[in-house]
Amino acid sequence: MENHELLKPLYEVLERVRDLVKLAQAEEWEAMDVAANKYQQHVTFLDDNRYIQALQDAHLVDSAKSIIVQIQGLNDDLDTHTSLQREKIASELRQLNQSNKAMEAYGR
Repeated sequence: MENHELLKPLYEVLERVRDLVKLAQAEEWEAMDVAANKYQQHVTFLDDNRYIQALQDAHLVDSAKSIIVQIQGLNDDLDTHTSLQREKIASELRQLNQSNKAMEAYGR
């Protein structure tokens, strides 16, 4: 396996997380859910000790770390977007509940 081939899975993960951030920014939550499931399946190779050892043997640990730092930064962005969406939905639910309670109170 050539050096660039060893890093290819990391670059693929990087591209997938970029796609996830774009979907979150566009608030395309259903598409993001599908993409997130694929992303989760794709990153399982990071638990493979043979892959980690191959990176070490090829002296690519620093290159891999650099890519992983980029992935982590994008994951942080993704977390921010999804947290904001959760807060927005929670706020809308609270308002809906308050409206329903008011309607019930006035309906009696």
